[in-house]
Amino acid sequence: MSKGFGGLELYVLKVTRYLAQSGNEYCVLTRCGSFLAKKLAENNIQSGCFSYVFRHLPLISAFQLARYLEKNQIDIIHIHWGKDLFLAVLAKIFSRRKIRLVYTRQMALTREKKDAYHRFLYRNIDAYLVITQVLFEQAIRYLPLTQDKIHILYYGVPEPEIQKFNCENFYAENRIPEDGFRLAIFGRVEHLKGQHLLVEAVKKLRDRGLNIYLAVIGHIMDESYFAELQQAIKVASLENNIHYLGFHNNPVSIMPCFDAVVLATKCETFGLVLAEAMRAGTAVIGSDCGGVPEIIRHGKTGLLFESGNADDLAVQIEKLATDVDYCKKVAILGKKYADMRFDEEKHFSKLVSIFSDLMK
Repeated sequence: MSKGFGGLELYVLKVTRYLAQSGNEYCVLTRCGSFLAKKLAENNIQSGCFSYVFRHLPLISAFQLARYLEKNQIDIIHIHWGKDLFLAVLAKIFSRRKIRLVYTRQMALTREKKDAYHRFLYRNIDAYLVITQVLFEQAIRYLPLTQDKIHILYYGVPEPEIQKFNCENFYAENRIPEDGFRLAIFGRVEHLKGQHLLVEAVKKLRDRGLNIYLAVIGHIMDESYFAELQQAIKVASLENNIHYLGFHNNPVSIMPCFDAVVLATKCETFGLVLAEAMRAGTAVIGSDCGGVPEIIRHGKTGLLFESGNADDLAVQIEKLATDVDYCKKVAILGKKYADMRFDEEKHFSKLVSIFSDLMK
């Protein structure tokens, strides 16, 4: 029922596409007029929708959902948004069918939820899926769930189709130098994503005599923050070293044009962009917080820097920028690791396997 536009909604779209392409029987329910509803229509995926759900006491919607489950002979409800949990639990209870409830949790847990209300909710969950070991441990600590109901299901990313992309044209179109060490940061331009840390790091490395280029790629979400970045770049005379390239529809296709991709978020739950860059064959650097250390094995499949520390970020960039062979080795090991652990086909196969086990 989310109205949002982000990773959670895109993940639901990817799950639905996979179920459709692999011949599974499924139905999709979303909020009418939402981003997800529009994207489903664009992909020729039929879906039902609710025009409104009263979140705090969704009795009418729950009865409607229960009848929908019965009419369409649904066996499993798979939800992704925490605010839908109460609605799904009530519909499961109201339904005359035996329903299994699966909840994929993508965000960190920050507090204990073992009061009477949450015990009621969570005893109706049949499988609780988390995307990192950190989230698994948080679920054990904070939720009234038995460990056998909690499953780690790492994100998967598709095998990138990069062989057709012409990096030389990309460099020419975007004023990217073909010499020097090329960095990229992908994501929303806002303080939490840490673009300012990279500006500081590039300045430090430039002052040490290194030729570093940085491309900032993504939607501008905070205009005042973007203005601060531009001012910092101007004050440091980094206009030739740092460029904002806007949003790119297919970021994976251009990742091989860079020597390294950086995730500078203070504490990312997972860090999907890192897995994408690794599968694209590009070296990666990420902050040592959240789920990132589960993606990057420091010094082998990538490099970690102390979260929020521009000095340490500069140190890690320098390791790659001053040793071409080491940078290539990190990229090769990173791709091998990501191909094994973050393959999208394996991800969805495991998801369907969890569904099948519930039915048994």
